[in-house]
Amino acid sequence: MSNGQPINIAIVEDHQATLEGLAAVLSREADFRIIGTADNSEDGLAMVEQLMPRVVVLDLHLPGKYAPKDMIDEFVRVTDLRVIIYSAESRLAFIQGVMSMGVSAYLLKSERLSILADVIRKVARGEKGIVSEALTFDHRKLTPSEQEVVQMLGRGMKYQDIADARNTSISTVRKQCEVLLLKLNLTTREQLIAWAVQNGFGSAEF
Repeated sequence: MSNGQPINIAIVEDHQATLEGLAAVLSREADFRIIGTADNSEDGLAMVEQLMPRVVVLDLHLPGKYAPKDMIDEFVRVTDLRVIIYSAESRLAFIQGVMSMGVSAYLLKSERLSILADVIRKVARGEKGIVSEALTFDHRKLTPSEQEVVQMLGRGMKYQDIADARNTSISTVRKQCEVLLLKLNLTTREQLIAWAVQNGFGSAEF
């Protein structure tokens, strides 16, 4: 960090080999200090509340009493803690939901550990909104209105149903879908619906 002190890091990951690998690799960085690890959500939360690391590397799906959304809520409430979600979950609806909750970064587990190290430094400096470059689409490109339309398409709603639910005209819904096709580089309504389903929209409870 800028004051010459190491960045204190905690890791919460339930796969032992991944946990040990992360701890071993990150601890080799001269400006990092691994101050704690845990393999479930309750122990992880208790650890960060007690040890007060600067950054936590947090798996999205962990054993314990917390569902992912509730778990993230608890971690982002910890004072001065920067949360990096480190997960294999690549569905964009999940990522959008997670990024809206106040985490600093979302990285896929397929990323190189050198990328994770760089992101740890960035979030420790206060940067936010970092998403793995391995993702094929920038989650920030869809407006809230477009996200709502995509979610309805993912639930199997027809254009007229969407128009009725959103108190708008069917022509407005069609225009929104035309814009979505351009943004997502798709050509047909069927492709748009398939994209919505494949990326978890309409069924992304977490």
